[in-house]
Amino acid sequence: MYQSQGGSAELDNSAVCQSCGSVTVLYPEKSVGKKSGMAFVVFGWIFAAISFLFLPIVFGILALVMGFMTYIDRSKAHGAVLMAFAAVGLIFGSLISIVVAGTMFI
Repeated sequence: MYQSQGGSAELDNSAVCQSCGSVTVLYPEKSVGKKSGMAFVVFGWIFAAISFLFLPIVFGILALVMGFMTYIDRSKAHGAVLMAFAAVGLIFGSLISIVVAGTMFI
């Protein structure tokens, strides 16, 4: 812990500085290089690929959601690219299903 005014190190479990009595602040350590949200990336790309061929509305929207979660949790650039591909998969998948089957739901 660090003292909020002076910046001196204190005991880990103390909430008050033993020397001056001011409140201490705990700054959590950030893990460097470790990014969360890898499942969002993997499922997002799988859903985007599936949306071209099968149930484009369902899988396209799921891919958009995974892209948004990637944008928030992992990488803004990767999330934006994934959302763009999800939107393209949703639109082209819908057009392909209309041409082939005459309906949007196949």
